[in-house]
Amino acid sequence: MSILHMRHPRSPSLATALAIPLVLAACESEVAAPPEDFEEGAIAVDASSPVAFAYLSLAGDGSLLAPTDPSASTDWHLALRRFSVRLNGGVAGPGSVAGFNLANNGDLSAEQVAALTEADGRSAFEAVTAADIPPASSFVEDGLAPDPGASWFRFDFRTGSLVANPGAAWKVRESSGRGFAVFRVAALEMEGERPVGATVEYRRHDPNGTLGAPRTLSADLRRGPAFLGFQDGPAASPAGCGWDIAVTPDLTIQVNADCGAGTFPLDPAEDFTALARAGDAPDYGGFLAVVGGAFPSTVDNAGGHFWYNIQENSRMWPTYNVFLVRTGEGIYKVQMTGYYDATGTSGHPTLRFQRLQ
Repeated sequence: MSILHMRHPRSPSLATALAIPLVLAACESEVAAPPEDFEEGAIAVDASSPVAFAYLSLAGDGSLLAPTDPSASTDWHLALRRFSVRLNGGVAGPGSVAGFNLANNGDLSAEQVAALTEADGRSAFEAVTAADIPPASSFVEDGLAPDPGASWFRFDFRTGSLVANPGAAWKVRESSGRGFAVFRVAALEMEGERPVGATVEYRRHDPNGTLGAPRTLSADLRRGPAFLGFQDGPAASPAGCGWDIAVTPDLTIQVNADCGAGTFPLDPAEDFTALARAGDAPDYGGFLAVVGGAFPSTVDNAGGHFWYNIQENSRMWPTYNVFLVRTGEGIYKVQMTGYYDATGTSGHPTLRFQRLQ
């Protein structure tokens, strides 16, 4: 992983232009202008690993960290992996870092986002001042949200068909408190464009409290949803608490939330076959879960930090939305400005940031 620092002190003309409105805002809402030493920085990060996060601190000039145990460290503020952004708080880390999406370009169309320039991004970034900081209650830590992209399957360009994605897996709290398990979809059976079956691989806690050997359940989708219980096997109907998850012909996975079942996404760095526990997740959502927060887990609209495949060329476009990140030291504005390095290699996001308070 690599990191590049660039500092951009305020120009006198910009400071002069912002001085009057900031003074007025301070009088009206007690929001003070940032000290002059809160200079702007920019960081380019090699976050190209599909498994490992790159951990960043926004303090000072910003720095790339290598915490021995990120799950126990409060030194990092943001973690980047490919296009994913995690904050050190909530279910993503032990800190109290929280964020707020100003979504300044959230209403733009795909064509408008594709037409944005670096100058447009800088103008949007410079327009954000301490007066734009919302109430503390508006900041959110990372939590669980429904998986919007059905990450358990993908399109195989070689075969021209949908296939399972066993790289995506979930820890499960079973219905009615029966126990815990971990599962993934190991195979997807298609007839043309119609899904007709799926093979679910799972590991369930043995009586001694560790996950047992992998087993499989078959989901027949020809006649409708298949309701699966990791303790008792397939269920005849959705009535009652005899099932934990259901695989449906429209390629969704439902969770028996009415009976207390829930999921937590397994991190790609965790080995499905070697995992020892499934009951240690910080939370379990009553849906097929992903981790999300102020920085969305999706890249398919103008409300996030990137928008993917706008021109059907498998490229990532920065939306130039500005995010506010609250750390223990202060509040920063953060903006993603690119996703590729100088050679065009993906997974190298660049962000600019500045402390506001």
